Amino acid sequence: MSVLYLAVWSDVASAREPGTIDGLKARVAGWVEESDEPGPLLEGRGEFKVSQGRRRRVSVRSIGSEAFEVIATDQVPGDSTEWVTTIRVVADDEGIHTLVELSMSSDDLARRVSVGRPKIVHELLEAAQKPRTGGSGVLIEPLALPVNGIAVLTEMLADANRTLPIIVCAEPNGSHDGSWLRTAGRIAARSEGVAAVITLDRAAVRAFRSQFGPLSIWDGGVRVYAPGVVTAESEGWRHRYYLRPRLEESTRATVDRIVYSVSQLSTRRRVPEVFRVFGVQNGLPADVLDGMIPSRDLLDAREHWEFELEMARDEQSALERELVSTNGHLARLKKALIDSGQSQLLWGTQHEEAGSVPDEVQDTSEAAMAAQAYLSEWLVLPDSAIRELDDIDTAPEAYNWGNKTWRGLRALAAYAEDRAGGWDRGGFWDWCASGPLLGWPATSKKLSMTESETVQNNERLSKARVFGVDPNIDPSGETTMLAHLKISEGGGSLAPRVYFYDDTNGPTKKVHVGLVGPHYLVPNKSTN
Repeated sequence: MSVLYLAVWSDVASAREPGTIDGLKARVAGWVEESDEPGPLLEGRGEFKVSQGRRRRVSVRSIGSEAFEVIATDQVPGDSTEWVTTIRVVADDEGIHTLVELSMSSDDLARRVSVGRPKIVHELLEAAQKPRTGGSGVLIEPLALPVNGIAVLTEMLADANRTLPIIVCAEPNGSHDGSWLRTAGRIAARSEGVAAVITLDRAAVRAFRSQFGPLSIWDGGVRVYAPGVVTAESEGWRHRYYLRPRLEESTRATVDRIVYSVSQLSTRRRVPEVFRVFGVQNGLPADVLDGMIPSRDLLDAREHWEFELEMARDEQSALERELVSTNGHLARLKKALIDSGQSQLLWGTQHEEAGSVPDEVQDTSEAAMAAQAYLSEWLVLPDSAIRELDDIDTAPEAYNWGNKTWRGLRALAAYAEDRAGGWDRGGFWDWCASGPLLGWPATSKKLSMTESETVQNNERLSKARVFGVDPNIDPSGETTMLAHLKISEGGGSLAPRVYFYDDTNGPTKKVHVGLVGPHYLVPNKSTN
């Protein structure tokens, strides 16, 4: 089950107002039944037929008169994909606290997912007076700021207590049909509850740009400012910018990317303690065993999950070995620094600093951009190598794949740096097997230094592995790259691959990446 969206807000202004909980229950009941005149929410389980041919199974649980939970599972008959919306509402002396979570499970790991807030989020936010998520106010529609409101925007961005991303949309230069406002509206509607959307007219854009320079927006562009303090001196790559041509040429895909990025951020938010009132039993929801599935389905599911479990155990074992080795290395490094009177270096580098190589990224596109920004001394990653990442960046595994890709790119750069520093006991596989810091697993499941004879002897398959390269390596500007990182064993044809060429012993002394993209771009016999 992949969590795709998580909105959590509190409304202090509604604390202990008579009838508030009953009013919210009525709104949830209307959403559950898709009716303007719904029946009351009844304790226990129920089932409804709703729009688009979906079957909605509902579980309702109340805790006294101050809290209730509704879990709605939507499924289209004949489709294994399930969409689960969890709604939790708690009232206490500090206000009304609401949580809405959207998750999805499917047998198709490569399924394209178009994420957006469940409609009930809007229904519940409309009932709130002053909803807030941590230090951020929650908006239910785009906020238009005029030129004299730019100070408000810069203050919002610089607020250390801000917990929600801010999506800023700029009016295009010249004549236009106003579609930028419609696009901003779609972004705001789909990201409601997990981001704030602000629109700037041309005058406001000029004023904002005069203060924020390259980190501002212009000519119909959209920028997503991540939570945390943002000033004109902040790093631009952390705050994704989408140019006007891309928005106009691929509006739907670009909006999907924007919405997915902020929704994915929301899923990492810590759930407040107030929601512990709902609890669990034996680590599982109390009703998890109700309505067991047929035995044949159960056997099929068991076989599938046993396979997935075995893969997960293998990966966990590899990570445990790596963690033990790395901790041992760090412990020895700590002792050496303390013994030499340089303990300040140990504690001074414990946390990531502005301007340093980031510890994590949000998705695979961000991993590629971070590599271009931070690893270029040892790693060559041209724009032409970054291909068809939209589906990867909006897949349920986007965050996982992005950070594995980032780890792999850092490993390639670290290898090149060590080679330049005198390491000469083999190639990339040998370097990884030696257990270095920032290494990549030297296993056939994660790394291949060549391709099968079938691939190499097939003209179509081998041609797919010809990528652009520095002319100093090949005057034609192209070369065949067979070595690659396997970012994921699962995920089918969408699973990311990173193809590279090792020139650490050649004229450039670097590793050159030819592809960061989905497996289907480099098919083999098993993916044909």
